[in-house]
Amino acid sequence: MQMIFNRTLAEELANRYIVLELEPHIVQDAVLETFCVLESEKIPLTEVTMLEHWKKLHKEFVQANKDKNGKLCRDLAEHLVGKFGGEVDSFYEIVVSRYTA
Repeated sequence: MQMIFNRTLAEELANRYIVLELEPHIVQDAVLETFCVLESEKIPLTEVTMLEHWKKLHKEFVQANKDKNGKLCRDLAEHLVGKFGGEVDSFYEIVVSRYTA
């Protein structure tokens, strides 16, 4: 997985790669948007037909995190952990841990 910090570049790469928004970070009083670019080889063939569904759930997870909706994050993480070849699992686990402490 590669990380990028530019929405314009993320949108361009999304035409050729799987690009998922992660979460914004505040750096020197500016909002830094983060995205991950996934290698298609890491996605199991059995998931390809469900990829758009997983991307939709991931987008809902990111929005729930922005909204500080811990319950929805936990509920969605149950369906997302292990997807995308497990490449994004640590992100889900870190976010959910914020709401379970």
